[in-house]
Amino acid sequence: MPTDFYKELGLSPAATAAEIKAAYRQLVKHHHPDIGGDTQRIVAINLAYGVLSQAETRQAYDATHQVQYSTHQAKAPGFGSQRKWPRTPSPWPKTVVDDHQWLRVVFDPVNRHLSRVLSPFPGKLRSLSANPYDDQIMAIFCKYISESQRRADLVESIYRSCCAPPSLTNFSTDLYRCFRHVQDGLFQLNLYTRGYVDDHLRDGREVMRLAQQLRHNLQRRRRQLRS
Repeated sequence: MPTDFYKELGLSPAATAAEIKAAYRQLVKHHHPDIGGDTQRIVAINLAYGVLSQAETRQAYDATHQVQYSTHQAKAPGFGSQRKWPRTPSPWPKTVVDDHQWLRVVFDPVNRHLSRVLSPFPGKLRSLSANPYDDQIMAIFCKYISESQRRADLVESIYRSCCAPPSLTNFSTDLYRCFRHVQDGLFQLNLYTRGYVDDHLRDGREVMRLAQQLRHNLQRRRRQLRS
């Protein structure tokens, strides 16, 4: 059964842009993985908001989505029982109508999460290098790895929530390579924290460096797509 993005946010198809934004903020506060929320739930919320928060993507969604009315909804104040909605089965969320939607719904949130893993990494590594055998320093580094692994899992869930349009296949493939490098790097770093084997630290550092290079390249291409 097609996903109903309005129901995902607890709204009706008549919701205003302000109501969509307010609902999204409230849901994120309760379901974000950083506060113990469910990863799949936040992915669904992000996907729904990514589509409904933009006028053009919402219009495309409304044009293809079959809205299911219950008797209660039809009688709800301001809902408009005479309003007709298309009955074409929705392709969402298996595909994305155009390039802009995929970039907005998948790449942009993935890029933000990857930034929060990769940007602090050099500083975290320098701090660890000061004395990796110091319990407090190691505990801070382990916390960074744990939080980054949860974020990497969220990144993969967002990535798999929508297929990239054919025109962005290469772009999507490089994005996949980027977050896979991040996952592999975190795995190696986690092994290092368990046994202090320098090979794991070296491999983790190198893979994270490759991931950062890929991300910088993807950001450059993303700016070009905007122009």
